[in-house]
Amino acid sequence: MNLQGDFEGLTLASILQLLCNDQKTGILAVTRENEESRVFFDQGTIVYATSSMKHARLGFLLRTDGILSSQQLQKCLSFAKGEKVHLGKVLVEKGYISLDTLKKYNTKQVETILYDLLFWEKGKFEYKDARLNLKNMIVTQLNPMKLILEASRRIDELSVFKKVIPSDKVVFRMSGKVQSKDEIKLNANEWRVLSLIDGSRSVRQVVTESGYDEFAVYKIFFSVISSGLIEQKDEISLGNGEEGSSLSGIITVFNDVLQSVRKNIAEELGERTLSLFQESKSELGEPLKTIFEHFNIDKPKDDNFQAVETALKTMDEIKHPKELIIAGFIEYCGQVLKRVGEILGNQPLGKILAEIENVLGYVQKYQAGSKDKDRIVNDMRILIEGIRSQFNRGKGQNKSRKGKFSLFS
Repeated sequence: MNLQGDFEGLTLASILQLLCNDQKTGILAVTRENEESRVFFDQGTIVYATSSMKHARLGFLLRTDGILSSQQLQKCLSFAKGEKVHLGKVLVEKGYISLDTLKKYNTKQVETILYDLLFWEKGKFEYKDARLNLKNMIVTQLNPMKLILEASRRIDELSVFKKVIPSDKVVFRMSGKVQSKDEIKLNANEWRVLSLIDGSRSVRQVVTESGYDEFAVYKIFFSVISSGLIEQKDEISLGNGEEGSSLSGIITVFNDVLQSVRKNIAEELGERTLSLFQESKSELGEPLKTIFEHFNIDKPKDDNFQAVETALKTMDEIKHPKELIIAGFIEYCGQVLKRVGEILGNQPLGKILAEIENVLGYVQKYQAGSKDKDRIVNDMRILIEGIRSQFNRGKGQNKSRKGKFSLFS
């Protein structure tokens, strides 16, 4: 019997159930974009599975659980490839794992592949009857119905996780609520995922780079979000759409930049921190003083957006408000950074400039291309290099307001 076609949703589960009920012996191939998995049936029982997915491979599972070191795995992989034998056979013969351990992880590999397949929303499948050569292979015997029931339970649980994580394009960052790693009690898998959450990787990138299956990563995300360890990073829209939308995106970028400065100076300056930001505004020329009058770093981003938008409406007609806002923020950031350098010196300033560069790197890499984005990134990098050069030469006392970004004095 030959079966082939496209599938969506739970169709694949129905196909597995059909092959089980008809006691088929053959191979089911399932593909999605660049991924492919193969499931082997023997009289309606799943006995083996292979996959192109990293997290579903036997060696990866053994290394992730600490059964093998990277060096041991690489050595055995090279030997298995050269001798054209199964990796599991090499691992047992060389004494790295027992036969019972191989059977256990072989079953885990097959289950991992099948659970992942049942999460696929769509793809292509092809089944062909075939005689299986199972000689010298470690096979398992899995009931497809049991797997389908467990997969259904996981899908239901995943739907709960996705209410908190609405998209795999969302980016999370550490919340800063935990002061020391000693306060965080996580297992090795959780630490691995947490180490990849850095404010620049999306949820999908964390899944891919961790090597774990989607359900496991989402479950860890849900856990660390619930415990307050991480928080969602604002999604930034810098497209060429409606004026209000792009102004909000511009303010979000600069708000992140200024918040990174605030975070780095708060411990050193304490209550003086907010005063530094307020005093920096006094160095701005008109009309920037009016625009930033009610912009405060201790307010939520949305409140600051409203404050800037309201200020623009009270002013005479401005032909290019986006250009004015970008240039104004560059000027404001420049004044803030000069004051930080004058008060704290080169070393703390260098750390702050490096963190701002990380923020800009995130914007450049993960936000859709636009003239606004390019201008913000380029002008901020010019400003950073100017500040860095100025303080490296020991000219931190320059009080001039007539720099490159003093466009509206």
